[in-house]
Amino acid sequence: MTRRRLASLVAALALVVVSAGPSLWAPASAGGSSGTVFLRTVPALGGVQVFVGGQRVTTGSDGSATVAVADLNGIASTVSLASSTWGTRHVVSLAMVTPAGHSAPHESHLTLGVDISSVVAIHLGRGTASVDPRSVRRVRLHSVTGRTVVLDPQRTSRVTLQSRVVRLVGGVPTAQTVTWSVDSLRAAPGTTVTTDRARFDPFNDATWALKLRPVQGTVVLDTVPATPGVTFLIDGASATTDRHGRATAVVGDLNDVAARVTLDSPSGASSTVELLRIARLKPGAPFERHLLAALAVSRPVSLRFTDSTGDSVPTGRVGAVQLVGGGDTIEVAADEVGQPVSLLAVKARLVNGSWTPQPVTYAVSSVKVEGADAVFSGQQRFNPNDESQWPISLSVFDVQVTVRDVLFGSLVSSMADVTRPDGVVVPTQLSADGPTTLSSLVRGEYVVSTQAAVVGGQARVRVSKDSSVELRVVTWLDALVLVGLVGVVGLSVVWLGRAWSRRGSTDTGGDT
Repeated sequence: MTRRRLASLVAALALVVVSAGPSLWAPASAGGSSGTVFLRTVPALGGVQVFVGGQRVTTGSDGSATVAVADLNGIASTVSLASSTWGTRHVVSLAMVTPAGHSAPHESHLTLGVDISSVVAIHLGRGTASVDPRSVRRVRLHSVTGRTVVLDPQRTSRVTLQSRVVRLVGGVPTAQTVTWSVDSLRAAPGTTVTTDRARFDPFNDATWALKLRPVQGTVVLDTVPATPGVTFLIDGASATTDRHGRATAVVGDLNDVAARVTLDSPSGASSTVELLRIARLKPGAPFERHLLAALAVSRPVSLRFTDSTGDSVPTGRVGAVQLVGGGDTIEVAADEVGQPVSLLAVKARLVNGSWTPQPVTYAVSSVKVEGADAVFSGQQRFNPNDESQWPISLSVFDVQVTVRDVLFGSLVSSMADVTRPDGVVVPTQLSADGPTTLSSLVRGEYVVSTQAAVVGGQARVRVSKDSSVELRVVTWLDALVLVGLVGVVGLSVVWLGRAWSRRGSTDTGGDT
């Protein structure tokens, strides 16, 4: 190749490079990721300053804006508010950024969900009431979204209230208008708060005018568990629950009426009640308060004791009784066993936000009879809501005692002392006509001592089931017979000895 041709080729390459410019050296993907972002706010707000891909943009009057960016990849994650203030009394926050489907190359469409809180001036006026607004110390405001704000109007005249909130409805960001109402008031008796409108919108109005007026209404009070015959006091007036456990009363002031409900009488129809809490429910009509009284209801229960055959065991033989239920242990003393015992039968409990009646069941833990435990713990259960009498089966047994003399084997009649496991001695007549039954003996060791015996007049008996015991004793007759036999034997021995001695003497004399 000649030098002239080589120079011409180099000059041509240089011209191509100069004509291509910087785009020749740029990465191939850079030209494909740049584009335009179209955004809009929900709700539509003009003048909102937003950072998109590091660039600052302000929305127009319709809440939309357009900005060109060098890279559309992950553009939604770069969006943020440049300022939290909007206008003179509104505060905005970015709730969500939702990308839309691509409608054209090199474009991205974003929807910005914006929550808004607005500053509102509270103006409390006298209205038609003869109450000084300066006596109002507490106002509780409630929004449709469930938020509450409590303020002292004597200390605070301005409050920031949520006014718009964005929710996804069917996957589409949708602005919800947040209105507010007055929930309750603490002021002079017989006053309440009302407004010009049923609901107040903080976004559109900068001042909320509250007016005082006296109010009269109806209190509907339900009990859980539903308990008839319970009397409550509300502002001095009494209200008694019907057979469905509901009471109603007309009061002159519905403000904070729940705090003024008290229990007039702890006794209901065949029950004793304890007031645990007064809760508020949604009212069913204007100028009405629907309240719920959470109760603990106890019922009287009589204890009855039986043996294994179902026969009654006198309560006088029963000592202390121990019952377990509802996480508590109930001790019934011996002098209280024959009287009805008040047991917690059902108690209102808050379960998953709802008050629910929870029945209480009991188990017998211990029953002392004559110094020993007559039940197996936890095996007998009872529900006070089902019955008013609790039959408790005791583990007591019958023991048949027979006394016979040693020599003749005949039945012996005798007085005996039976010593129980608690050390108490019980005099008992043992019959000669047949076995004598010691009935309803609790488990343990007993000592039977007969008074008609000379030898063997005591026996230890361990009772754990129905059984029979035979005592062999030496009676006075047996002793006399034995003494007689011993005397006869003795005399016989003496006589034989003498006879033997005389015979020996005779034999000796003959030999000489």
